Amino acid sequence: MVNRGLPKVTLMIVVRNEKEYIEKSLQSLLNQTYPKELTEIIIVDGLSTDGTKEWLQHKIKELQKEGRKIKLLNNPRKVLASGWNIGIKASEGEVVCRIDAHSEICPNYTEIGVRELLNRKDENVVCVGGILENVGFGFLGEAIANLFSSKFGVGNSPFRTGAKKPFFADTAVFGLYWKWVFEKIGYFDETLERNQDIVLHSKILESGYKFITHPDMRAKYYVRSTIPKLIKKAFSDGYWIMYSRKSYLRHKVPLIFILYLFSIPLLLFIIGPFYLAPLGVYSVLAFYFSIKSAKSYSNLALFPLFLIFHISYGLGSLKGLIDRFVKRRVS
Repeated sequence: MVNRGLPKVTLMIVVRNEKEYIEKSLQSLLNQTYPKELTEIIIVDGLSTDGTKEWLQHKIKELQKEGRKIKLLNNPRKVLASGWNIGIKASEGEVVCRIDAHSEICPNYTEIGVRELLNRKDENVVCVGGILENVGFGFLGEAIANLFSSKFGVGNSPFRTGAKKPFFADTAVFGLYWKWVFEKIGYFDETLERNQDIVLHSKILESGYKFITHPDMRAKYYVRSTIPKLIKKAFSDGYWIMYSRKSYLRHKVPLIFILYLFSIPLLLFIIGPFYLAPLGVYSVLAFYFSIKSAKSYSNLALFPLFLIFHISYGLGSLKGLIDRFVKRRVS
């Protein structure tokens, strides 16, 4: 790639207790085809206690001796938003990108993203993100990965379900941002444990700027491969999506589903058996997408996983809505 006129880029990972995944994630940043002399890597550690930080300290010293521009910063508050903000503010790049420790980006991810940012300056594009390829291990892991790639599972999230050409989107995953957009619009809300990106992206969109999702920018994401971890993630995501007051229709559907389920005992006697029709439709769709979305024998687990995920997400959303209402009443 010709260096002439290219911006400096800062690639970041915000991590806490991810010793199992951090090596592959960091290696994917080191393998980027973007010019090394224009690339800075920042790792922000949230006071890891599982050996992640010690491994990073050793690895970073080795890389610095090899001439790589890389540094390790501390995130005392431990939450993702504060880690992202620490990394962005400390970055030297004109373009910044952060990925999860549970992920790996393809070698030309940065190169494609920067090219799109440069080519679309006149279109007010300030962020270019990629497409997630969910990966799970074992029977349940594969099924959970399929769930997160299914339109029935996660709605019309193109960065999860895929796309054939670049398109404008309401958000972006593992996006490459022009750094100045944070200085102008603001940084991630550190009072939120989840949904910080949706909140900030809403502000950016309201200011007239745009996001692009590019199908050639591929990122592997390693899902949590157990039911308890799936429930915990779904509940937490649902909670913060409602508590933060910024969401789209696809985020509200599980809440509507939960409210419907709670109303069945009461309204079944008023409206009659026809009130169960939506539940029947849900069951048919869950069965259909279990077969359609599955890539192997893991389709046997998809049907109940859809229900577990949607109920967990919906219950989290309901609690987030209640807590938001209570907070508003108290204040």
